[in-house]
Order: sequence, then C-alpha cells, then structure tokens
Amino acid sequence: MSTQPIGLWRGAAGIAAIEAAGLVVYCIALAVAALNSQGATVSAPIVEIIIYLIFAAGIGLIARGMAAARSAARPPYLLTQVFVLIIAYTLFVGDGSTVKAFGVGIGILGIVGMAFGVMTIIKEPDREPS
Repeated sequence: MSTQPIGLWRGAAGIAAIEAAGLVVYCIALAVAALNSQGATVSAPIVEIIIYLIFAAGIGLIARGMAAARSAARPPYLLTQVFVLIIAYTLFVGDGSTVKAFGVGIGILGIVGMAFGVMTIIKEPDREPS
C-alpha cells in the first residue's frame, strides 16, 4: 500500500464511483426509453445496456482499486478520465441546453477526476534505489 496521503486516493475512488453510478442511471434511462418507444427493436438497446453495465462494473473495480491505494489502478483510472472528457465534449457540442449543461457537468467531473489521478502520481513518495 502507498505511504502517501490516502485522501487523494479516496477522492479519486469517489469520483470513479460517481461515474460508475451515473452510467448505471444512464442504463436505467435507456431501458425506460426502450420500453416506451414504439416500433423499435428491443434487442439493440438490451445489448447496449449490457455493454454499459460491463463498463460500469469495470469503473467500479477501478474505484475499488483507487480506494485501496493500489498504484496499478492509476493507469485505468486515468484512461477512464480521458473517456469521461471525450463524452463531456461530445455532449457539449450536442443540441439543446440541457445536453450542453450535462456536458459541462461531466467535463468538470472529468477534470477533477484527472487532477486527483495526476496528484496521486505527483505526490508519490520517492523510493530509494534497490
């Protein structure tokens, strides 16, 4: 386990947990929309929901690794934050003020998450050569 301040790791874990929970909520919204749509095939949204739930589980595992201050969790955590920023940009350039607002919110979450991840690297204690 790392000897650096655990608060950075827990903050990063909290952000990843929020992202995983947000993805689960999005899956629920997709399921409700699929059930209420007329004439659409049900199999396509089900496959999409399953894929997103697998991503949410992966992000949850990353959050668990960050909460345990495992340095091996940092690379997937930082990669996840890059994807969060890409999603935020995609939403921000979309149509409608509500979509843009979600894009800004997700972008802020991604920037803060990236900052926490980078700080766990910067604040890494120096190790003596073996």
